[in-house]
Amino acid sequence: MEYKYDIRDLKFILKEWLPTQDVLDCELFKDYYSLDDIDPLLTQAYKIAREMINPLNSEGDKVGYKFENGVVTPAPGFKEAYHYLQENGWGSSTDVVGSEGLMPLMIAGAFKEILAASCPALTTLVKLTTGAANVISVFGTEKDKEKFLPKMFDGSYQGTMCLTEPNAGSDVPDIITKAFPTEDPYIYKIKGTKMFITGGDTGICENTIHLVLAKPEGCAPGSAGIGLYIVPAIWVNDNGSLGKSNDVATVSLEHKMGLKGQSTALLSFGENNECYGIRLGPAPDEKGRSMGLPMMFNMMNESRISTGHSANSQASACYYYASQYAVERIQGRPFGIKNADRVPIIKHEDIKRMLLDMKAHTEGIRAMIFKGFYLLDMGEHASDKEIRKKNRAIAEVFTPLIKCYSSETALPLMAEAMQVLGGVGFTQEYPIEQYIRDSKILTIWEGTSFIQAQDLVTRKMRMKDGVVFAGWLGLIKGLIDKSRDNPAFTREFANLEKGYQCILEVKKVYDSWYANFEEKRGLIPVFASKTLFVCAQVLVASCLLEQALIAEQKLKELPDDYFDRPFYKGKIQSARYYANQVLPNVFTLTGVIKTEDTSVLECEEAFLIVN
Repeated sequence: MEYKYDIRDLKFILKEWLPTQDVLDCELFKDYYSLDDIDPLLTQAYKIAREMINPLNSEGDKVGYKFENGVVTPAPGFKEAYHYLQENGWGSSTDVVGSEGLMPLMIAGAFKEILAASCPALTTLVKLTTGAANVISVFGTEKDKEKFLPKMFDGSYQGTMCLTEPNAGSDVPDIITKAFPTEDPYIYKIKGTKMFITGGDTGICENTIHLVLAKPEGCAPGSAGIGLYIVPAIWVNDNGSLGKSNDVATVSLEHKMGLKGQSTALLSFGENNECYGIRLGPAPDEKGRSMGLPMMFNMMNESRISTGHSANSQASACYYYASQYAVERIQGRPFGIKNADRVPIIKHEDIKRMLLDMKAHTEGIRAMIFKGFYLLDMGEHASDKEIRKKNRAIAEVFTPLIKCYSSETALPLMAEAMQVLGGVGFTQEYPIEQYIRDSKILTIWEGTSFIQAQDLVTRKMRMKDGVVFAGWLGLIKGLIDKSRDNPAFTREFANLEKGYQCILEVKKVYDSWYANFEEKRGLIPVFASKTLFVCAQVLVASCLLEQALIAEQKLKELPDDYFDRPFYKGKIQSARYYANQVLPNVFTLTGVIKTEDTSVLECEEAFLIVN
């Protein structure tokens, strides 16, 4: 099927809904970017996605990576496409703090969404390099930056994040990879094993720059003692030339459900006691404490938003494939009309329901993500210190919502797209089944869905005694107060206000559980995921209704025969559907949370084991 993507919605977000000009007026961007750059950027990205990147998607899935005699070979075309993106300004240089090509996240996120949806296995490698380069840019020495960043920007080097070990995944404090000091205070010997390393060995670049979490000798117990080290696969000399192999060995590649065009490696560091890493950040203090984990989280938080964004972009691609098929597929006759001719399936009520469900969800989640980008841009670059502080704080609340809700919702949306195609959707002749396999990992990457929910209820809801969370809620309350009397959306804003009240009720319940912690502590994790969905669905509904208000005003201004009227009418229908048929889930979830049901806590482990 032809790869299509809705760049019109991205233009609406950037040019009609969000105050993008506020970001472009920031000192860092005002002389380089304008609203006029958005259309040509998105048009060119769409052309690259359709003509170069998307054709690799199915090929990467069918051929995959090869690992023979210790050498990794990428799927055909992946190496050339990776280098094209990095060399031509569509890759890491646009996102890394301090780089000359740095773009606002809002604009870079728009064109990267189009590219990511076209071939997730390839574009994830670019994102990983971006994340690693950002950590080096923020925490590395000038020597580190000069040695690694130019090569990471131009595609010569790629980057990874090495956290997970065979016996330690989410429980990071339990890692056992070691870092031993040498005569040079910045250089450590590294010894250990890392697994599930995305892009750990690709055969695409001349060098791979691993960021490795390890425990230096004499470190403090737990996460406080963990350090972070730059570990090149091939040592880089002071003059920038490549030295000898750095004793980083690829043991194996994982056999995965999806993303077969992307290598996921089991790596051994220092098997021959000749692996060296460059310490990032300050040396361990007198108590053996390092800053490794906080520095890594600089990359991880960025990756969490990126992971949610990737999930929604893939769900969107599936929606566009499904809508394309629904127009072309002739089957069945209109319900209740005798002797009618067969019609395209898009004319059947249930097909329209599924397509509208996909449209409302993907547009609403995209809106939530780009509002998050706006907050991050303003939180980093606004000239006013208080504005930066306020936006950074609210962005903290957005992060777990974006990562978890986007990735968890993408899977059922893709399944719905497959349902539109019927039996052919289950075959490999159509792209949807691959997207489903490729996207499942996104609920697990960068912290599982529960980790995001736990972050929300244990940290984000309670930051600064709840002031930050209340500030976020105040934005939604402000929209309700301003718009509840709009006659075009009376029912929708009534539901949004009820959803807002639900969040207040859930927050009150959680406050009571923390006040009676010893008695109620088990309930806090049991209902965390439901609480995240309550918050996320209210947020998405508020974003869609904001957009609907703009669309309503546009329709009043445009002539009846204007070509873009269907787009604006569609924005209104997305908001109505989500507010009236999805948002009420929040009311039910809130009722369940308030019951304080203890069935999970009372369920003995033995009841769950099959003998």
